[in-house]
Formats: sequence, C-alpha cells, structure tokens
Amino acid sequence: MMKIVTRNLITYATLLLAYTLLFRFGLSSLLTAEKWIWVKVIAVIYGAMIFVTAWMTGRRDGKENFLFDAGFRWNLTTGIVWGLVSEGWFLLGLHSNYESIRMIHIPLLIWSGFLVLHFSLFLILKRRTIGGVHKTDIFE
Repeated sequence: MMKIVTRNLITYATLLLAYTLLFRFGLSSLLTAEKWIWVKVIAVIYGAMIFVTAWMTGRRDGKENFLFDAGFRWNLTTGIVWGLVSEGWFLLGLHSNYESIRMIHIPLLIWSGFLVLHFSLFLILKRRTIGGVHKTDIFE
C-alpha cells in the first residue's frame, strides 16, 4: 500500500529540522559577529546538506514506495519546516539585528509560487499514472 507520509519523508523532515535549527543559530550568530564570508559558507553547506539528504531519502522512498509524485512531498516538507523554524526563530527573538522578517516572508512567498508550479507538474504527471504508479511500470 502506498503511503504519502513515509518513514523516509519523516527521516528527511527530522534531519531538515535539525539542519535548519543549526543553520538559523549559525546564521544569526555570524551576522551578529559580522562574519560575512562565513554567512555565505554556511548557507552553501546548508543548501548542500538539504539537497543530499533529500536526494538520498527521496531515492530510497522511490524504491520502497512507488508513489509517483515528482518530489512534491519533499518540496512541500522543506517549505513547511523551513518556514516554521524561521518564523519561530523571529517570534522567539533569536534573530540578529541584521535580519529582518522580510528575509523570511519574501522567500516563503517565492517558494509558494514554485510549490504551485510543482503541484501543477504533479497533477500533469499524475494523469500519466494509474494509482500513483507510472503506466510504463505497470505494462512492461
């Protein structure tokens, strides 16, 4: 039976939560200390870690769960976890004086637009599947 919230997705979300908390802490600390080069370094490392973790858990999920969703669940999970952690970081007052809440809201707005596009792609691809399994995988 296909599941939408799988063990691999939960693993990804948990790791993403840890990465994002560490990133927010590092980002705020480095901004406060005015270590501009290191801000860029940790941002690249954070992005790479998310990409590798999503790639590995998503690939494993694709082998275990034949739900053909074009990675939409991972994209949505990333947006939700990143948004909640980042909003919470500001609400708790843990941000640097160099950070503005606009630095959270603008990316979330852009991300939402990409999620709509991704969901549209998902719906188009879903039309090419039967019960979430690609037709070529069924009839080969």
